[in-house]
Amino acid sequence: MRYLLKVAVFSLLCGGLSACSQTPEQPVAPAVVPPVSPVAATDSLLPAGQALPWQTLTAIDGKPVSLAPGKRQLLIFFATWCSDSQRAMRQLMASELVKQSDLQIIGIGREEDAAALAQFRSVYQLNFALVADKDRALYNKVAEKGIPRLVTVAANGEVRQVILGEVPDVISQLHW
Repeated sequence: MRYLLKVAVFSLLCGGLSACSQTPEQPVAPAVVPPVSPVAATDSLLPAGQALPWQTLTAIDGKPVSLAPGKRQLLIFFATWCSDSQRAMRQLMASELVKQSDLQIIGIGREEDAAALAQFRSVYQLNFALVADKDRALYNKVAEKGIPRLVTVAANGEVRQVILGEVPDVISQLHW
């Protein structure tokens, strides 16, 4: 009996740590996972110190979103179905970051369309631009797998940090 309990706990922990790396899975009971540091960008294709590979994106309303020169930026690559992405968005909206006038926030929905992102925006009451990345063209310049991915960019346009946000309090780990 103890062996089965250990195997069950180990399975839940491993499943919880893999989070949203691939595709949606059927919901399972949440496991209690101890706090973990954010995953460093060791697998990032976008190293710190480099400029972003794009300067203008297209929001779900069809309007261009230019990366604001002289402002810090936070780009969040996410999926509407991903529980880690959902948690990161709730934490972001509860943070002071969304009120900072010197910070431009852009959400990029990996393999998402405009309709799904519009619904997500409504549910999570997001107040920043959302961009649909249906074919992963943007995401593939940042990483190969794992969401949410949070990219901080300094006011001078240099990437400061790329974090895999599969941790309980990723927003508090951001720095510029």
